[in-house]
Amino acid sequence: MALDHLAILDGFAPDDVLTWHRGRAVAAAPFCGAARALAARLPRARYALNLCEETPNFLLGSVAALLSGQTLLLPPSRLAQSMADIRLSHPDSYCLTDSDVAGIEGMLCVGVDVASEIDAGKPGWPPPAADGAQVAAILFTSGSTRAPRPQAKTWAELATGTRTLMASFGRPPPGAGIIGTVAPQHMFGFETTVMLPLQSGTPVLETRPAYPADLAEALTVATGRNIGTLWLMTTPLQLRAFYRGLPALPGLHRIITATMPLARELAQAVERDWGARLDEIFGCTEGGILATRRPAETPVWTPAAGLEFSVDADGGTRVQGGHLPRSLALSDRIRMVESPAGRRTGAFELVGRDEDVVKIAGKRASLSGLAEQALAIAGVRDAVFFVPGSGSARVAAILVAPGRSLADLRAELARRIDAAFLPRPLVLAETLERDPNGKLPAATLEKMLGAATASRAQAPEDAVLERAWCVPADHPALPGHFPGRPIVPGVMLLDAVEATLADHGYRLRECVQVKFIAPVAPVSPLTLRLEISGGRHVRFVIHAAGQAAVTGVLRCSRVEGNA
Repeated sequence: MALDHLAILDGFAPDDVLTWHRGRAVAAAPFCGAARALAARLPRARYALNLCEETPNFLLGSVAALLSGQTLLLPPSRLAQSMADIRLSHPDSYCLTDSDVAGIEGMLCVGVDVASEIDAGKPGWPPPAADGAQVAAILFTSGSTRAPRPQAKTWAELATGTRTLMASFGRPPPGAGIIGTVAPQHMFGFETTVMLPLQSGTPVLETRPAYPADLAEALTVATGRNIGTLWLMTTPLQLRAFYRGLPALPGLHRIITATMPLARELAQAVERDWGARLDEIFGCTEGGILATRRPAETPVWTPAAGLEFSVDADGGTRVQGGHLPRSLALSDRIRMVESPAGRRTGAFELVGRDEDVVKIAGKRASLSGLAEQALAIAGVRDAVFFVPGSGSARVAAILVAPGRSLADLRAELARRIDAAFLPRPLVLAETLERDPNGKLPAATLEKMLGAATASRAQAPEDAVLERAWCVPADHPALPGHFPGRPIVPGVMLLDAVEATLADHGYRLRECVQVKFIAPVAPVSPLTLRLEISGGRHVRFVIHAAGQAAVTGVLRCSRVEGNA
């Protein structure tokens, strides 16, 4: 395949529908004519910041900019600071928009409206082509672990990446349609709701569902348009919310997810109850699609068509071939999988991302894996685990769990994860402030944690804290402790004391005195009473089945900031 010039549209006939705009079908030939007309009147600039919110307008603005030899800027968020940073680093730029967007004052804006452009223009065919070497788009990493970094993509890279996606999953069949929930400024959203429709001859629905009712309505609309096969492009977080609200959902035929690991239990439930095959993409902004798997059936990833993974001598991961212009180093750690006969298959298991793996007390855990354990608890709607600040030796967590208490959640977590990774602090929030792509930038987490810490710091110097719980008989810490007559280890009881202090904004500084008066058996109802004086001195007592079992004197301090 020659890469010097590649057609903007592939697989369409002139009258085939590319998308819809406010219920009106937009065919391929009128779209091409409108794109040429819009390109002719765009400002002379190097960069076009595409902030169009409606899918048809985003498509038209993107193609017009490409035909003008310009590079799309696709920002990771609409925050004013993000806009300011992009403008500062890309001064020769203007904005494509279909709405009033805050944060771009003083910037030249061009309005994009598909209906107006088509009505004013003439159909054009065959589809125009673009130079494969042209830098077509600059996308940005999410900023979940560090500042967003720009990633330039040529038109040839984007087009061949789409061919890799189709070679891995198959081209959508005739009569199919695509619907996505991820913003097109995100690499996954751009690959699946912009490039895939343009290069596969498959129309994309104009709606971007956010809630279960939106998705149900979109399926009804698709049926009315005689779309026989609908492919949903979404994230695990959005899929979980959709499934919670729509336990039965006929009409979907294929689901593809990305942006974070998908729990096998959720994948199996969705395939069983929705009757749709669910596949997952492993990828990144730097390389796009890199590997795939069907999580309901296997944890093993298969390299995307034409790609090859390898592990360096120092354990680092590299991927090369296919649509990648050069070998790519990943921060993810993998384990290569061999066949039963010992032959290398190219497949691999994902061990974790360097930024995702936390080490405490000689043990390792995946932050995303810890969050999955929290999400498995009844009533938990969203969760994130992270290491706050720099140099912290503890894990923090923020959970969204209406109707659940901190004590209940901490007890549930204690059954599922190692004590070394129990979060301190554990914060409850009404919602997690995710960006439109479902990501949680590190700065946002620090802000939320700081706000919770500040609220706790307003607690009186003298306080009484109480907690009730029990240690289940199947707790993983019990085996080996007095077989036949299990006793709860004292360290578990003291850990509950420390956790309660942490939940209320205090840090344990010194254990002055502890007395173990009576053994504590599993399943015994336990109550803890902490009396804090002067914000520093603590006396506590743990009762088991109504009898004092542990008493002690501690010293603590208020948590300042994210310390």
